[in-house]
Amino acid sequence: MNKRKDPPEVHERWKVPPPGGLRGAKCIELLRSLSPWELKSFEKYVASPFFNANGKVAQLLEVLIQYYPGFENREITFEKIFKKLFGNEKFKHQKLRYSMTDLTFLLENFLAYKVFEVKFFYQKKFLLQKLKEKNHDKYFQQHLTSGYRQQDDSAHRDLKFYKRQLGYDELSYEFTSLKDNRAIDTSLQSLSDNLDIYYLSNKLKYCCEILNRQNIVQVEYKIPFLDFIIAYLNKNSFEEVPVISVYFQILLTLKEPGNEKHFHKLKSLLNKQTNFSVHELRDIYGFVQNYCIRKINTGDTKYLRELFEIYKLMLEKEIIIENKELGHSHFKNIVAIALRLDEFQWTENFISTYAAYLDKDLRKNSVNYNLARLHFAKKDFRKALKLLTIVEFTDVYYHLDSKSLLLKIYYEIEEIEPLFSLISTFIVYLRRSKLISEYQRRIYSNLVKHVKRLAKIKSGSNYSLEKIKNSVATDSQIADIGWLKSKIEELE
Repeated sequence: MNKRKDPPEVHERWKVPPPGGLRGAKCIELLRSLSPWELKSFEKYVASPFFNANGKVAQLLEVLIQYYPGFENREITFEKIFKKLFGNEKFKHQKLRYSMTDLTFLLENFLAYKVFEVKFFYQKKFLLQKLKEKNHDKYFQQHLTSGYRQQDDSAHRDLKFYKRQLGYDELSYEFTSLKDNRAIDTSLQSLSDNLDIYYLSNKLKYCCEILNRQNIVQVEYKIPFLDFIIAYLNKNSFEEVPVISVYFQILLTLKEPGNEKHFHKLKSLLNKQTNFSVHELRDIYGFVQNYCIRKINTGDTKYLRELFEIYKLMLEKEIIIENKELGHSHFKNIVAIALRLDEFQWTENFISTYAAYLDKDLRKNSVNYNLARLHFAKKDFRKALKLLTIVEFTDVYYHLDSKSLLLKIYYEIEEIEPLFSLISTFIVYLRRSKLISEYQRRIYSNLVKHVKRLAKIKSGSNYSLEKIKNSVATDSQIADIGWLKSKIEELE
């Protein structure tokens, strides 16, 4: 029998057992990621002789799950696990490594199987391939017809729909080719048509993503055939294929952001569509939101209302709700947009209604923070301060936002001593924290600097207000710049 060999990098990684217990081993990290329900299923998977004939692997799993989910017990060492598996044998880390590698292999296959288990199309596709190979023509035709029928009944005509359609067409064509029955083949035209639709829709989507990303980061991408595709789609209407017409319209908003007709046509197209999946709509509305945000950032404030209405629609249709949860960053952004439009009552109702959709570990702090913002916008500064003092965030962006809100509250209520104390601690935090990006460090540092100067003027200093005004006018990289400008106007 050939001696088992491992890649050098794997051997080196395992040469010395990871320090401090089990954490760090691949199979342990994968086990930690399983839900209790998934772990129960995996136990059954490993116990099945069809999937696993190695009794030591099943025994290893039985030992390891005693320490699930955290695997934090520092006393559990590889030596102790080896003893439970191999008794009084001399400890050989390589021997234990083989068992852990086999367990990892089973666990990776299990994770893939769980995906396959719920993907009907792939089950059908692989079954059709096998029936074709085994010359079960009758059963192949039955299952192919069943697949097409389910496609016809599908409520969605999105990218995944055309991927499935193309898959069935390819299998149908391969089957007729194999039987040398090309003369009566009716699938070739369908295959060609769906290949075009699938290619165009995906090409458009990824071109949109590339152009969108280029608006955010300075990266140049090559996009072959894009001009040809635009020219072709300008001459040929694909309105009967919404996935193409919608992504083409998104592309035009990115290529020609100054032409607002593209945006309004996109909205009109989306209002007519009812056959996109929630997943697809989430991607599509992400592009729509980004367009509005870029317009707002250029000073076109009418897009605040557009963005607000888009958020309302996404909430109503639960497009923005994923796995019955609303991300706390979405929650915060929605409140920010609503408050900029003075939608105070709506905001209060939103916080009350959608708090239940927040992650339970963040819920209390997120609700208190956003209520504080609501009361600040209503100029109920004392109430905002009371709520803000009980907020504790580990999230760096919430931390920055809550500090800046507290800074504005102290300024508004003229609590000068607490204000200067906060400024000192804020500056230290901005200087020392390694979790803050350079951009965030810059905009919040500029806010703190200017608030400090304004506070000094309010306290009787003869610092030049005109210098502050000119500085703010020439540097847009300041957090809460709108509020800051309003404070300068008040002092003027």
